[in-house]
Amino acid sequence: MNKIVRKEQFSEKVFLFEIEAPLIANSRKAGNFVIVRVGQKGERMPLTIAGADKDKGTITLVVQQVGLSSKKLCMLNEGDFVTDIVGPLGNPTHIEKFGTVVCAGGGLGVAPMLPIIQALKAAGNRVLSVMAGRSKDLIILEDKVRESSDEVIIMTDDGSYGEKGVVTVGIEKFIEQEHVDKVFAIGPPIMMKFSNLTAQKHNIPCEVSLNTIMVDGTGMCGACRLTIGGKTKFVCIDGPEFDGALVDWDEMFKRMGTFKKAEQEEMEHFQEHLDGKEEVKVKSEEFATAQTKASVAPIEVLTDRDAEWRKELRASMKPKERTQIERVKMPELDPVYRATTRTEEVNIGLTKEMAMTEAKRCLDCAKPTCVEGCPVNINIPSFVKNIECGQFLAAAKVLKNTSALPAVCGRVCPQEKQCESKCIHLKMNEPAVAIGYLERFAADYERESGNISLPEIAPSNGIKIAVVGSGPAGLSFAGDMVKKGYDVYVFEALHEIGGVLKYGIPEFRLPNKIVDVEIQNLSKMGVHFQTDVIVGKTISVETLEQQGFKGIFVGSGAGLPNFMNIPGENAINIMSSNEYLTRVNLMDAANPTTDTPINLGKKVLVVGGGNTAMDSCRTAKRLGAEVTLVYRRSEQEMPARLEEVKHAKEEGINFLCLHNPIEYLADEAGAVKAAVLQVMELGEPDASGRRSPVPVEGKTVTLDVDQVVVAVGVSPNPLVPKSIEGLELGRKNTIVVNEGMQSNRAEIFAGGDIVRGGATVILAMGDGRRAAQNMDEYLQKK
Repeated sequence: MNKIVRKEQFSEKVFLFEIEAPLIANSRKAGNFVIVRVGQKGERMPLTIAGADKDKGTITLVVQQVGLSSKKLCMLNEGDFVTDIVGPLGNPTHIEKFGTVVCAGGGLGVAPMLPIIQALKAAGNRVLSVMAGRSKDLIILEDKVRESSDEVIIMTDDGSYGEKGVVTVGIEKFIEQEHVDKVFAIGPPIMMKFSNLTAQKHNIPCEVSLNTIMVDGTGMCGACRLTIGGKTKFVCIDGPEFDGALVDWDEMFKRMGTFKKAEQEEMEHFQEHLDGKEEVKVKSEEFATAQTKASVAPIEVLTDRDAEWRKELRASMKPKERTQIERVKMPELDPVYRATTRTEEVNIGLTKEMAMTEAKRCLDCAKPTCVEGCPVNINIPSFVKNIECGQFLAAAKVLKNTSALPAVCGRVCPQEKQCESKCIHLKMNEPAVAIGYLERFAADYERESGNISLPEIAPSNGIKIAVVGSGPAGLSFAGDMVKKGYDVYVFEALHEIGGVLKYGIPEFRLPNKIVDVEIQNLSKMGVHFQTDVIVGKTISVETLEQQGFKGIFVGSGAGLPNFMNIPGENAINIMSSNEYLTRVNLMDAANPTTDTPINLGKKVLVVGGGNTAMDSCRTAKRLGAEVTLVYRRSEQEMPARLEEVKHAKEEGINFLCLHNPIEYLADEAGAVKAAVLQVMELGEPDASGRRSPVPVEGKTVTLDVDQVVVAVGVSPNPLVPKSIEGLELGRKNTIVVNEGMQSNRAEIFAGGDIVRGGATVILAMGDGRRAAQNMDEYLQKK
């Protein structure tokens, strides 16, 4: 947490905070902003940095109390702590010697303008500053602005201080007075629009700073997208500063009002947001009362196929008897009921009897092809045979010998395309052994029994390793490296550890408590976790190396959402699946006692056919919507898991295949009201082998909708890779690596989506394991 060391009140609702944030203070530049969160249920709120003191390790923020989140921050006092501050974010202001510049700050805009004024003056510019506010009380930081300005004009709406009039009057005065080379304007959007128009009238370029709605501030959600120069840009990574002449101001005004109604309702229930109780999680009855003993057998015995216990187990049943056992069916919640609950898992899990019976189906092959299909090389026959003889804790120990996240993988990995697709049963035209169900069972049993074992850890070798990102690739890498004796530090940009496991996968598929326990186990093994740190922004790779880190693994994921770039796509209530799922999953926005706003659609359209699209449409259903899933190919071509498609259909999702959005229509407030869909047909196969969708000329369908979730894939976020000097990048800013996951910078390894562009949890984990093995070999040779 970040301690407030100074608080100053400028007016009834405007406050200055000086807050401890040494990493941000050290790396911040003029124009940067931070994301602030107050309280465990707080919203992620963007605020521009008004100043920093490297020696004291503090940053300065100026805040106006206008909504729920800003009010909660303004209630804090000196000595209190701000829950989370992450940054510096955005691109810094481009500073050079332009000549004569006008810096116009409206209201609170004076605060972020101050460091820009100081930087421009230091670069040798003649700085003419305009300060504007409704009244004298709202003119802030005047003394500091005057210190770095050659001339200052103050304008107030009511004439109570300076000259009566608006900011543009002051800008005009300076332009008429002398030649001006550039204008900078920061303040309310309407003020920046008219400042830009004033500058344009005189053919002077005008730079504006846009501060819009955002969830993460790193480009992951896409909530801050705006049309700039006819193209969609993300304010948090492409900005926040843009040429004012290129901004679609009308679109910005509308998007600024996206959550106006939701925020008004939150303010009406302000006390509930202060006093809301945390949800209490209850353990499963069956597992909580199980009588268990921790396994004391060494891993070599548990995985030895020629051990006596294993031979006896194989001999206890003939292979033909094993193949005649019917594959287990996973018990599930009733579809009608489960479509009303976001936090209860759809798949209930196997009983002990079901697990032991299913384990008997495994033939314990001498050359187990199932292991070849597992990206992390779990010794599948060994953990399954331990389940068969009732040694559930031993089975979990075998799993954890190679997998850092067995309870996660047992739930979300596409086993049917990996380990189970290689099962010998398939060659006999029989269903594969339910490896995924058994993996989940063993991991759950151990967790709920309370007898959690940790893998053996080698003695410390004193070598520090940094991990960028706490998603599946980073966690898998961290688990393997700490076992090898390394001192491992994981840096996460968000305020919670887990990456996509937390923000992207709904609790009805992967409960947060499951992820938390897996992370706690890694912490007990010795992995250090640090949230609110963006490598490349908060701290650089070069700084990490100066601090003694000998190896760096980048597992920052592919968090940049793709859009379709069709007319109307920036309308209100059209969002990426990343934003939608992050608001619901990570920020718990649908809970009335949390601060993050969300608009709940009644007629929701989800675009896409992958697992993320299924997660989005099933989430929307649980939030009370009538949901239609639109996919441009046929159902047979859907990349989503068959189980997810089945569950979605059972829950009442309307599937509209062979349709593709080509335009969205908005109402007068700028909110989406309809989607125009192009009817498609399948043509020849594309490069991936799937038949390409082709438009049926002249055939479209228009659907009435009030919310759209776009789930058409993600791209690697350029924020981390582009910050690393000399790093070779591939297509769409992926990091180029060799077979050992090593980049062209020998000390930097990478894996997961930042390398692949998009992958499953288990493939990312496989990359992490491979990187750990090869980094260890590389470091030991040095």
